[in-house]
Parts: sequence; C-alpha cells; structure tokens
Amino acid sequence: MTRHAIDVEAVHGSSWWRFLAGFAVVVAVLMTTSSVDATGRLGLAILAAVFAAALAVERTLYARSARSAVRLLGFGRPPITPLVTATLVAGLIQLVYPILTAITGAVPQLRPGWPWLLVGVFAFHGLAEELVWRGYAYRRLRVGRGFWPAVLWTMPLVAATHVPIVVTSGPAVGLAAMVVAAVTALPLAWLFDAGRGTLWAPAVVHAGIDSFKLVEVPAPALTTFSLLLAGVSLVVPLAVLAVPRRFLEAR
Repeated sequence: MTRHAIDVEAVHGSSWWRFLAGFAVVVAVLMTTSSVDATGRLGLAILAAVFAAALAVERTLYARSARSAVRLLGFGRPPITPLVTATLVAGLIQLVYPILTAITGAVPQLRPGWPWLLVGVFAFHGLAEELVWRGYAYRRLRVGRGFWPAVLWTMPLVAATHVPIVVTSGPAVGLAAMVVAAVTALPLAWLFDAGRGTLWAPAVVHAGIDSFKLVEVPAPALTTFSLLLAGVSLVVPLAVLAVPRRFLEAR
C-alpha cells in the first residue's frame, strides 16, 4: 500500500488512455500559457490556468469532488522537515553564481523587479510545473508501484515535455534541460512523498533551479554559466536522497 493509495485506481491496462488524456490536457495548458511569457512575470496567471485544467481533469475524468481534487493534486498542508530540507537545497543551488564569478570574473546582476519575478518563478516553475509532473503524473503512477518504478515511468513524460526547448534554444540547451528534468524527477518525487503528497517542498527546489530568470549574466559568460547551472542542478538536488525518509517525515 503506497502513500498515494487514497487515489485508489492504479494506472494500467485501459486506464492508461484516461491517464494520458488528462496528462495531455494539463501539459497543453502549461505549454500554451508559458509560451506567452516564459520570463516568470505571468507566473501566477500560468499557475491559475494549469490548476483550473488539472481540477477539470480530476472532476471530469475521475469524478473527484473539488475539495478532494485540490488535496490530491498536492495542495495539502506539508510537514515542516521536507520544506526546510528543500529550502537548504535550493540555497545550495544558488552557489552557481559565486562559482561563476570565481571562474570567469563575471558578476551576475539581479533584474529590475526581481521580487515579483521570484513570485512568478515560484508560481510557474515551482507550483504549476510540479502540479503537472508530481501532482498529476507521478501521483497516479505511484499507486500500486514502488518509488523507483513510479519515477522511471515519470521520467520519459517529463523529458518529452522539454523537447520544444531543443527547437527554441538549440540542441545543447534543450538536451541539457531534458537531462536535468529527467534526473531531478528522483529528488523531487522523494520530496513529494516525504511531504505526504504535497507540492510545496519539490516546488521550492524546482524554483531554486529556475532562479536564473532573476539574474542577468554577462554575455561572454553565458556558455560557462549554462554548463555550471546544468551540473549544479543535476548534482545538488540528489543530496535529498541521502536524507533518511524517517527524518524527512518526522514533522
């Protein structure tokens, strides 16, 4: 019995079509709305649209009540320890900036209006994207499966949604984004489980990875920064897997 067993129906056989149909809807809304503005400034609007789509999927395809759907999608009350752990990990990811300065001498600068950007990045990359990948996809794939099989089933879905980045930003950046998204599915799912099926802890780490949208990096250092960020984003979040689950779930 998994921690998401309340979501009684495991994804198998014919139920895959319903699962994939719902996933296609929430991903389409996420990608369509984010294509309007990927800076994070419209993050709250993107979150509202994705949440409305996910709620509609839960109510129409799975006959959930609105209250039940909100809780199952990950908006319940989280325990404290996973949140603290996620905040520490997100903070460590920010070391990419002093490392960049030490290597290249370039000094990133915060963009004008960065506090509002931070809110938007957390709403968009933190909550909206985690709602799609952990709140909808991983949660359903976890029912009737162990942690590792559920994560492995989630990885190709997460990676596939990053394919458009190959077109918009080139193969190097696109491939790096796909790899980071697939690998971080491990620690983010770990935090989702430890947070009793809530989005808050994985959203904090996810937003920490995408906090680069708050800064301007000098053009000559952009390539180095992209490589450093990919490396840090791959390695640092994996540290949560070393934290005993009993400690994360203590409170």
